[in-house]
Amino acid sequence: MTPPLTPTEISVIGMTGSAFHPLGGCHRGFLGLQITPMYITMNRHVPQDTPQKRGISAAERSARINSNPVRAAAIAKGRQRLAEVHERLNPNFRPLSSLRLAAGLSQAELAVMMEMKQPNIARLEKKPGDPSLSTLQKLAAVLGVDIREVIAAVEATNTAGAGRV
Repeated sequence: MTPPLTPTEISVIGMTGSAFHPLGGCHRGFLGLQITPMYITMNRHVPQDTPQKRGISAAERSARINSNPVRAAAIAKGRQRLAEVHERLNPNFRPLSSLRLAAGLSQAELAVMMEMKQPNIARLEKKPGDPSLSTLQKLAAVLGVDIREVIAAVEATNTAGAGRV
């Protein structure tokens, strides 16, 4: 079974060939045929009142994954493994992102728990600067670590960021 075709639009582009039409009555032409040029080209046309939707949004995908507890647990475990690998490869450097991954959280999940937006979490992980005491306390509580670990992670990230241009 062939899929239904979308509506098409016929537009005049240029001469693509010719057709022979029989002449009626007393018209004269080559062997009684009239030569008519053809100017028809088919273009795909999608009606504007029905927008095409491709795939699903990131929020819909995240909701679908989180609705399946087995999948959500597997992703959290994968994040924890990633944090372990990071700590093994960089034993003297444990940034905020490593603390978050060790807790099995995504940036979006951490943002929800801290009542912040995800871009703020990303900024905090990349270049924390001098976060407020309340932010450090929230981070420690949500990540389940001592506030001294959070402060050490902030200092490590700031020190590493100072060496970068």
